[in-house]
Amino acid sequence: MYDYILEEMADAVSHQLHVENAAVLGVLSNYWRDKIAHVWQADDMLEAARKAGKPITRADAAGLIYNIFDMHDSSIGINWTCLDVEIEDYHLNFASLPAETYGEVHGVFKVWREHDPIAHQFGIFPNKVDGNFPVALDFAKALAREHSGQAVLLSCESSAGEETRPWLIIQQGENEVSIAESEVMNHVQLD
Repeated sequence: MYDYILEEMADAVSHQLHVENAAVLGVLSNYWRDKIAHVWQADDMLEAARKAGKPITRADAAGLIYNIFDMHDSSIGINWTCLDVEIEDYHLNFASLPAETYGEVHGVFKVWREHDPIAHQFGIFPNKVDGNFPVALDFAKALAREHSGQAVLLSCESSAGEETRPWLIIQQGENEVSIAESEVMNHVQLD
C-alpha cells in the first residue's frame, strides 16, 4: 500500500473518530506491512478523461472506476489501458446535465467562433481543472449573442496536446441562445 494512501486513510479515520492521527497511521501501517494493494481512484479516471479531452464529473469518474473493477479480469488486472478504454466509450450528455451540476464538470475548456483562429481557454493543467465549465459556457453564450448567426464552439482540451474537437455548439437564435452537442463528439471516428 502506498504511504500517501495510508496517510489519507489515517486522516479520514482520525478526523471522523476524533482520535490522534499518528496512532491511526501506526495501526494501518502495521496492518499493511505484509500486504500489498494497488489502489485506483476517481482521480485516476479524471486523469484519463483529461488525456482524452473529455468532460466528466467526479461522480461519473467514480462510476467508471467501479465499472472497471466489476468487469476486470483478475488474471490481467487493472492498468492505465483499462482506464483509457473505459473513457473511450464515455460521453457526458449535456442535455441530461442539470444546470446546478455544471460546476462539477471537470476539464479545461476552450471557446472559439467557428472559422476564427482566436480561442479563449478556461482553466489550466494540472492545477485548475475544476469549476471551469460554467464560466466557459457563460462566455460562449455571450460570444454567441455578440455574433448572432455564427456558431460558437466549446471543447474540452486534451492534456496530451491532441487536436481539439468541439463538444458543444452555441448559437444565437431569433429569441434565445441554443446549445447542441457536436456530432464530432457523439460518434466514434473511424480512420
